[in-house]
Amino acid sequence: MGSYRKLSKARLRQREKDQHDPRWLAWLAEMDGALETFFSVDVPDMPADPFTAAGLTHAEQSLMARFSSADPLLEPENAEVADRFQRYLGETFIRSGFEGRWMNVRISDDRDTNVFFDRRGFEPVVSEPFNAVFIDVVSLILTAAHRRTGEEWTWVYGHSANDYAVWVAKGRPEL
Repeated sequence: MGSYRKLSKARLRQREKDQHDPRWLAWLAEMDGALETFFSVDVPDMPADPFTAAGLTHAEQSLMARFSSADPLLEPENAEVADRFQRYLGETFIRSGFEGRWMNVRISDDRDTNVFFDRRGFEPVVSEPFNAVFIDVVSLILTAAHRRTGEEWTWVYGHSANDYAVWVAKGRPEL
């Protein structure tokens, strides 16, 4: 999950500008093709409806079977596979009806440790209208590979589902 902090007007303008970065727009445009590869190559035995808690559990198990720890995910030769896992994870939160959307938001200011982002020049996160923090898909991928519980993604998903239901019941108030 990302952090929440009040942004200056300049940072807010930069965040809006970042949504129009050509590299970011190209990444979004490649979503369907990357997901096709994810489902046919990376995790071909997904449940019939992959964008569910059951799909997340299965995908997280597949990630752990493929990567023995978080370290291999940071290797350049695994960047495309790691990217496809990120895309799937984020799309699950978006396609599950939580009204989320992709955003390009720099979570970390430490560029040395952020090899995923600096390699491509942007940071994909999922923004949900009922949540003051972003779903940082890279952190979730690395956490799953590191902790190896098999429940990291469904834990976050369960909280999103609950928070979404409460938000809707309250009439969708602005944060």
